[in-house]
Amino acid sequence: MTKLFRTFFIFLLLLSSRTGVANPLDISNSKTERGNYSARQAQSHDLQGLYALSSQTFDTPRQALNDLSVLHHQAYDAQAELAQLLRKIAQHSPTQVIIPPVKSYQRAADKVATKFNGDASQITDLARASIVAGSIQDLMQVYQILNEQTQMVKQKNRFAEPKTSGYRDLNLLVRLPQSGMIAEVQLHLQDIANIKNGPEHKVYEKVQFIEATANKQKRSLSEFELAQIAQLRQESHKLYHKAWLNYKRVDEASLLKTSAA
Repeated sequence: MTKLFRTFFIFLLLLSSRTGVANPLDISNSKTERGNYSARQAQSHDLQGLYALSSQTFDTPRQALNDLSVLHHQAYDAQAELAQLLRKIAQHSPTQVIIPPVKSYQRAADKVATKFNGDASQITDLARASIVAGSIQDLMQVYQILNEQTQMVKQKNRFAEPKTSGYRDLNLLVRLPQSGMIAEVQLHLQDIANIKNGPEHKVYEKVQFIEATANKQKRSLSEFELAQIAQLRQESHKLYHKAWLNYKRVDEASLLKTSAA
């Protein structure tokens, strides 16, 4: 009986020892697992796959330096690298690449001072670009290729959780492979982008004018002005909602066609 108890005790020690060794290995691989997670999410190039992209942070969104002057200088090379990368990606799908100028030094300095309390390493949109896709399938293809060719740092899925205005996009922070700099990439759908740059921008200007008039006269907004602003925002929300419903219908029709085949 004593011998049997001793054997069982040794077995328990071995089992606990094995468990203790396995845990550190799991921890060391966790970063790799996080890096591959979004790639697994993007396997489905349809509405379901798009909704599956949860808003999350994969790595610390900080640049390697805390010197804004140096970062701003490096941003030009990073912007060129980003432009080249996105144009290559766009060759595989009917999409449009938009490359704006590098964020100005003054705007960057203001952002660092007011939003990041002087920590320049937290500014991640010195280099930035957008891709406009004509369909959910094209947008998801761009996302997958971008995920494979850069390190995904953070993603915000405003298709799954739209802004209060109804606007939707996929906002990404990626670490570029050559420069190692973090850049911002926005993935848009064409009809939604058209609303943002057209009717929505006009709504913004009208709201700004109403608010500026009240501020100039040093008074609060009147009930009539508040109603005007609410109506303007409701109109833009309807436009965004209608555009999004059209994309959903196309996706559903495509899914039914694939199922029938």
